Amino acid sequence: MELKQGNKEQIILEVAEKHFIEKGFVGTKTTEIANDAGVNHALLHYYYRTKENLFSKIFEQKASQLMACVLITVDKDSDFFEKLKEGIESHFEILRENPKLPLFILREVVTDKNRRDFIEKNLFPIGKELFQNFNAIVRKEIKKGAIRPVRAVDLLLNIASLNVFAFVVAQILFDSDKEEDRKKMQIYLDERKKNNVELIINSLKQ
Repeated sequence: MELKQGNKEQIILEVAEKHFIEKGFVGTKTTEIANDAGVNHALLHYYYRTKENLFSKIFEQKASQLMACVLITVDKDSDFFEKLKEGIESHFEILRENPKLPLFILREVVTDKNRRDFIEKNLFPIGKELFQNFNAIVRKEIKKGAIRPVRAVDLLLNIASLNVFAFVVAQILFDSDKEEDRKKMQIYLDERKKNNVELIINSLKQ
């Protein structure tokens, strides 16, 4: 496959992302990335210099993506339950597109202090501001009697736990290499998304 000059860097990123998410930093070889991207190893080195630089770029993108999809934005003038439903479904669909993303982030954060430091210094401040806005809306809904008393952090953890676990189970129940299993998995995931929305919303109703 001949690559256009402007596409080479993007193709390297896409191939590297797949390898790193599948096998982690330690288990991935840059020669494999170069071969699968259809470029020579010298070109990969030209763009990113080191394996660490390439991995860091991908990790930072994916960690930011995961942080953004966990935090639900609810405008003060919006219907709370409708926006919550949209937020749960949006989070679920991001995971559907990236089913191995949570485990990838967890694995790298646990094994490398630099990854933890990046999240703490760069993502926590952003997440904190978004969470404060969400927390204020939740407290307002509690005060006016629209939902039962609940901590905003517990609500977000419940959403994340239900959605993430659906994909953990899917990888156990279905073989993604088989077409029939892929079809069954999508049906299963659609059902889980609907059930997760109902579970969360019903748990908040008085």
